[in-house]
Amino acid sequence: MGDADGYMYPRYLQHVAYSDESSLNTLDICIPHPPTEDRKQVWIIFIHGGAWLDPEIDSSSFKKTQDIILASHQSDNIAGLASINYRLSPNPSHPRDPSNPSDPARNARHPDHINDVLAAILYLQETHHFEDRYILVGHSCGATLAFQVAMKRYWGSQYESTFALELNVVPPMAVLGVEGLYDLVALVKHHSGESEYRDFVSNAFGSDERVWAAVSPTSGEYEESWPDGRLVVLAHSREDELVEWEQVELMERALRAQGWGEASDGRSLKLIELRGKHDQVWEEGKELARAIEATLDLVLTLA
Repeated sequence: MGDADGYMYPRYLQHVAYSDESSLNTLDICIPHPPTEDRKQVWIIFIHGGAWLDPEIDSSSFKKTQDIILASHQSDNIAGLASINYRLSPNPSHPRDPSNPSDPARNARHPDHINDVLAAILYLQETHHFEDRYILVGHSCGATLAFQVAMKRYWGSQYESTFALELNVVPPMAVLGVEGLYDLVALVKHHSGESEYRDFVSNAFGSDERVWAAVSPTSGEYEESWPDGRLVVLAHSREDELVEWEQVELMERALRAQGWGEASDGRSLKLIELRGKHDQVWEEGKELARAIEATLDLVLTLA
């Protein structure tokens, strides 16, 4: 399908640079239909996982899910879809693509990851003018990053709260966390016999557990940082072999303690039980698409 400007739709824009920090500061964008003035349409923005360091998981991990969504009836309600690449933490022992100390794309440390995500969202908002009309979706550590956008802060080495939204990023109306990491201290403790968990968290955030606690989504004060937030969806599979259901329980408890899920507060909380292993939900695409479509249905009822 084309429009008066001569573009064919869906329109795909690959590896769009949103900053010049590194080769990984890019976006993949899909515009399903010619732009309209329909205010009910929303954007879907995806943040991939990979423990902040896996070079084999990137923005392309959203492609199968995106194709499923575009083929569904929900595509009419979507103004655009985007998948974010961001700088990764060092991974010099990766068997196929070890990081190089001189590569700025592969030597990130918090807050580099979240600052990249914020810069990407700002680029999209300034280019496509959708303000808060978007669902921010994150898988695994991407879910951590999605909630950090709503938390509006990062914690530096002096343990002082620094507002990270100085870029004037408008937070989303809804966040969907999929197989998410929500309490980093509890995650590492649960996997105390598996050194790789402590390693990848330390690699991204340093070794001080006070910082891990501070950056964890369970520590967010969302009534203050995200007063216009309307919906949180936590989607997780009990078959996930890497991230335990306890992470969902901890996040749900933290949100309910702040009034999420209480109808009178207008802040909805929904749990969706998925099927499949940790990466299977995006590798096959169907379960991630199901979670996004369910979240979009809920958003449209709030509109």
